[in-house]
Amino acid sequence: MTLSIFSRMNERLDGITPKQQVEELSNSLSAFIGDDKALVIQILALEYDVNNIGETRAKTWVAKALGIFDEELDSYIHTWGDIGEAVYELDTGNENDSDITIKQLHRLLSLDCSRINSNSYDLFSEALVLMSAREKKWFLRYWLHKPRNGVHTTIPKKAMARYFNKGVREINKYAQYNSLYRICLDLRVGNIPECKLKHGQFVTPMLAKARKGAEKPDKYIVDIKYDGNRYIIHKKDRHIIIFNRKGNIATDQYPDIVEIVKEFNGDMILDSEIYPINRDGSPAEHKMLGKRVHKKDKAEAVLECPVNLAVFDVLSFNGTSLLEETQEVRIKKLLEIVPKAYQTHIFDSDATIESCYNMAIDWGYEGIMIKDASMIYEAGKRSKGWLKYKPPRIELDVVITSGTYGKGTRTGLFGSFGISVKEGSNYVNVGKVGTGFSDEDLVWLTNELRKSIDRMDNGVYYFLPRIVLQVTSDLVTNDADGNIGLRFPRSMRVRHDKFASDVDTIQTVREMML
Repeated sequence: MTLSIFSRMNERLDGITPKQQVEELSNSLSAFIGDDKALVIQILALEYDVNNIGETRAKTWVAKALGIFDEELDSYIHTWGDIGEAVYELDTGNENDSDITIKQLHRLLSLDCSRINSNSYDLFSEALVLMSAREKKWFLRYWLHKPRNGVHTTIPKKAMARYFNKGVREINKYAQYNSLYRICLDLRVGNIPECKLKHGQFVTPMLAKARKGAEKPDKYIVDIKYDGNRYIIHKKDRHIIIFNRKGNIATDQYPDIVEIVKEFNGDMILDSEIYPINRDGSPAEHKMLGKRVHKKDKAEAVLECPVNLAVFDVLSFNGTSLLEETQEVRIKKLLEIVPKAYQTHIFDSDATIESCYNMAIDWGYEGIMIKDASMIYEAGKRSKGWLKYKPPRIELDVVITSGTYGKGTRTGLFGSFGISVKEGSNYVNVGKVGTGFSDEDLVWLTNELRKSIDRMDNGVYYFLPRIVLQVTSDLVTNDADGNIGLRFPRSMRVRHDKFASDVDTIQTVREMML
């Protein structure tokens, strides 16, 4: 099957309702044979690798490949809204479809496009000139991970359920253990996807919601909310893998934690927090963890930033998944298999939520978690089964979208950052932040942000949304024009464990004004 069929399918998916998209995609899957079905699902769900291309570099690649001036392409993008539609209009009348297969399309989408003087550019340009206008449009949109057709993970899930005559809940269950690509491969040949966690298979963590008012489940468990970084830890025999929240391996940052977990009895997958501590064992400021992340000399980082491990959930033990067991059952297993020194602190069941909260703050922790005792582990979902309760001040996860260079001691470094939250599939600015950063933070941020510059305008650099900060603020303001912003925001930490898609929404910010 070909890119041509894929492109025509996307034309039909564009502009119709989600319900119609599910029906259309389900019907279209029959046009793809063999493993192409699974590849199409993988592409539509954006499960393929990020290719390190930003819109500025993408325009350079496209203009060079098509033999046009950058300014000409910019003019069309300004008129038509995105690079895919712009190239479609530039190439109007070209209906000569290529014979590029779905497998070739998948390889093109997964190329490392970090440098133009590379074999990746040669492959890209050779393929682009062969495509029809329609093929160029949809290839470029998926190449930039911005299909603009309203299709996201939920649509492929529901379409697979319809096509393979399965329930959506059944597909969602499979998706806790497998990629949509893997699920489609299995269902295509009549196999039931294996619902089993394996050593080294990353599990997307379950996420918490902020507690509102006196909200609480009927039966709950209260434990500490630690001010550290979230990690999923895999142990098989004495082999340890530590995944951060994004699914990246961070094992080498914590050789001391590796040695601790090696001594646990049994094979297991644990959900945990690693947090910095003072010499007396009390919790230290979160920014100390920057040494673990940034320092190349890991032995020195261990000495400069001692840490502790707090395990608060067990996802698998000795090959048996516990994802579908209740929180109460998982906590019981945790108390059996994790040494007490590394267990989360669980408060007595007869203690009030307020007293638990006050004790946690008094001990120097960030707050408490209120967990529904009857809730299963909802991997990858922000669930009301976990409620976080922290001090009553404004805290938000935001993404850096712009920056300016500093002066004085910050010369040569980005010193002030424009920050944004989500509004639908876009990001909206809520102010600037320039305080709360260590020197190490600014060096790291400058080096990383330079890799994701989208454009520069009048001394302000605009970035692709990649780096997440946790910020605190006095209050939310609303000016005469209706623009929402944060009053005196201050950075609390760089959230290395979060994606831009995880940041707070403008709706959340508006609710903080009430």
